[in-house]
Amino acid sequence: MEFFTVHAGTFQSNDIGTDATERSHRATRIKMGETFYPSIRRLAVVRPFGVSSAASLPQTFSDWADFLPCNVVDRIDENNVEVDIFLSFSQTYEASPNTLSSINTIIDKFNAKSTENEISWSKCFRNIFAIEANILADDDLYLPNQARRNMMWVNGPNRQFSAAVRSITGGDFGKYDAMFLMEGDCMPMKKYWLDSLLEEAEGSFLEHGPFAILGSKYDGDSWDRFRDSLPLSLQHHINGNAVYNVSHPLFLDLLDQLESESDTPY
Repeated sequence: MEFFTVHAGTFQSNDIGTDATERSHRATRIKMGETFYPSIRRLAVVRPFGVSSAASLPQTFSDWADFLPCNVVDRIDENNVEVDIFLSFSQTYEASPNTLSSINTIIDKFNAKSTENEISWSKCFRNIFAIEANILADDDLYLPNQARRNMMWVNGPNRQFSAAVRSITGGDFGKYDAMFLMEGDCMPMKKYWLDSLLEEAEGSFLEHGPFAILGSKYDGDSWDRFRDSLPLSLQHHINGNAVYNVSHPLFLDLLDQLESESDTPY
C-alpha cells in the first residue's frame, strides 16, 4: 500500500525497541520511563454508508471472514491497540428502517461467537457503535459527474466525514488517538490487514514524527470516463480511506475549514 503523510512538528523518541516475539505492528514502540507505548493506543475504524449502500454493507463484513483483520491466534490483549468500529450512517436510523435492519445484521454478526471452523473477525475489535450524521435527504449528495457545475456535488460525504469525527472526538465514546476511514468499497486483499495498517502508522510516526493524515492519492478507476473533465485538484485528490490523527492541530484546522466552507465550492 502506498501512503502519503502530512506532518507538522518534530518528534524525538528516547528509545526504539524491537521484539520478534510480539505481533508485527507492536515491533516498534516509544519508551517513556520504563514503559513502552505505541503512538496509537485507541483507533476508531469508521465505516461510512448512505441509503443506497446500506443493504450491501453487511456483505463487506462477511468478507472479513476470509481476510481476518488481525492475527487472532497470537493476540495478546495487553499488548494490543484498542480498536472500535463505528457504523456511520449519513442520515438518521429512525427515518430509515431498512438501514437499521442492515446495521442490526452486522451487530449480530459482531456479537456472534467463533465456531470450530471459523474465527470471528469481531475478536479484533473491542466494541461496535452505530452513529448517524443526520443529513437531510436533499443535502445528502454525491454527484462526481457534476463536479464542475454543482458546488454541492460532494456535500453528503463531506458532512458525513465531519459528523463522524465530531462524534468520535466528542468524548461520549472515550478518547481516541486516530481514526481510520474505511468506505464500503474499500476491501481487504490480504489477512491481518489491520495489523499491517497499525504497523505502517507506527513506522511513519517513528520515522517522521506525528502525522496529521496518513494515506495515499486516489488511484481508482471509477472516474475514468470523465476524469479529463474534472479539475486537476480533484484528479489528484487525497483518498478519503486514510488514517487521521484526530488530535493533531493541522487536521483539526482542516476539519474546521471543511465545515466553514460547506456552502462554497472549495
